[in-house]
Amino acid sequence: MRKNGSRLISLRQYRLTDLFLFAAILVVFDLLAHYAIQWFGVMGNIYTFTLTVPITLLIMMRWGWVSVFYAVGDGILISLINSTRVWQSYLCYSVGFSFIMLLLLMVKFMGKEKIAGKWYFTVLFAFLGWLLTTLGTSAMFAIVNGASFFKALLSNVLDYMFGLISLAMAIVLLLVFRKLDGMLEDQKHYLLRLDAERREKMRRDEFGDEPVEIDEETMSILRKKGDEEYK
Repeated sequence: MRKNGSRLISLRQYRLTDLFLFAAILVVFDLLAHYAIQWFGVMGNIYTFTLTVPITLLIMMRWGWVSVFYAVGDGILISLINSTRVWQSYLCYSVGFSFIMLLLLMVKFMGKEKIAGKWYFTVLFAFLGWLLTTLGTSAMFAIVNGASFFKALLSNVLDYMFGLISLAMAIVLLLVFRKLDGMLEDQKHYLLRLDAERREKMRRDEFGDEPVEIDEETMSILRKKGDEEYK
């Protein structure tokens, strides 16, 4: 307990709270999108959109590999809320969406700071996430259907691209996230940075302004001028 009465939480509690919050956002958005399409009578996949890509990539930047559960889970949720009862749909969406985890290689070799630091790398990150989920889902449906692979793949790419709306949403949201302090940052590094900044602020509040280093030559000049003033 802090002196001012505020509670301290552990890293594990912070992590679970963070993961739960974004999982809830993803579920609520999928439900709203699904029923909005039904209520307004919109037809066609071009109007279908989801936050699978931006939320999964956001969690990937914040917590790493655990983001795979968001991709797989959302694939299952989409099949469930669309009243799909065949096992092929659950398999194709969950496994197809999991292809986005290939971007962990980009995160590892390029680095999170570089991806979030340049807007064009952020756009590339979002585009590749959208492309991998699209191709992954399409490839899985092609395999399950047992038809000519390349013909079925092309057909499914056209049918399950989720429209350009999903791509646009992924790009826009990630560009917004990168402008918000700590959103696209590894959360362990972010918390350590906040703690260092807090300690530095406390040190300055306690001791005043940050001390300035002055070399010996400058000090000797100051002493000489001071002695002359008292002559």
